[in-house]
Amino acid sequence: MSAGQNPIVPYEEVTRNLIVSFNVTCRNVNLFENASFTVDSFSDKEILVSRQILTMTNAQYLDWNNNDDYVIIWVADTLGYTLLTPPTSASNNMISEP
Repeated sequence: MSAGQNPIVPYEEVTRNLIVSFNVTCRNVNLFENASFTVDSFSDKEILVSRQILTMTNAQYLDWNNNDDYVIIWVADTLGYTLLTPPTSASNNMISEP
């Protein structure tokens, strides 16, 4: 039996997931220019559903002003998510760094 991958004719598998939370990791900051973030979205079963990289424009970066709440709201708006509660700096929604 082969332990490697076995090529097949392309097969489309469609799945639906219920995303209930996300976390944000700062990937890169170009001072006074822009910043990029990794966003991990999780299902109701706490399974990683998607990982996306988002980059702030210069204007968005300047609006950030080191306020992590701004980033959480920006990510939610960018991905079309609705936050159940507004983020607060004291919450565990803080942005982690690599």
